[in-house]
Amino acid sequence: MPYAPVYGLQSITVLKYTLTMDKLPPYAVAGKGIRFSGKLTADTTGAGGETVKIQYCLYDKPSVCYDIASVTTASDGSWYYDWTPPYAMACKTYLFKAVHPATGVTSSLQAMDIAYPTRISGFTAPSKIGAGVSFTVSGKLEYENPAGTWNPLGGRTVTIYYDNTKLADAITASDGSFSASVSISTPGSYTLKAYYAGEGFTATAAAITVVGVEVHEYVIPLAGIGAVIAFITIPIVVNAFKK
Repeated sequence: MPYAPVYGLQSITVLKYTLTMDKLPPYAVAGKGIRFSGKLTADTTGAGGETVKIQYCLYDKPSVCYDIASVTTASDGSWYYDWTPPYAMACKTYLFKAVHPATGVTSSLQAMDIAYPTRISGFTAPSKIGAGVSFTVSGKLEYENPAGTWNPLGGRTVTIYYDNTKLADAITASDGSFSASVSISTPGSYTLKAYYAGEGFTATAAAITVVGVEVHEYVIPLAGIGAVIAFITIPIVVNAFKK
């Protein structure tokens, strides 16, 4: 028995979706917030009200990925998410991307290291010293894991500077402590700096401690002869920050 041909009509619009994720920094620090952001467009128009997932993938297995969060795009297609890397992810490099689940469109993969927080504590030097006279600077290099617990970081190099001039390298002991004998020959106002450059990452996290140093000249009678002496004054308050 023959059957007559028949057809149905339905209009459809095909859109080209594009998903971007803004450039990530080379590293993030465990326990410190970082923002992911980007935009979803349909053709050239921002696609609002759409779901975007943020994922991280294993560096050596880019196909193995895990969700960080899901967000909804704003009316102009933009999106963002504030994330705090857990300490369990520290000391490794990961790949990050955004995904539009409805279409499977993804942003480009971006590599970012997750670093342990580091600090230099107890960075000290004498309050006064003569120009060209050797003095000792000392401190302690530590890393944080888990949150609130600081552990010694031994066998690492800490470099001592005054302003931008290198004075010495010091290797930390097993308890994280370091010391170096240095001198400054020219009177003036300087800043002593202890610097650890970080290691083990495609881009390193660093700890820096800076101590303000003020150097003065004055004349003191010495056995009836005037002697010019320079000394370094280090403020009691030590300001520490991470680079």
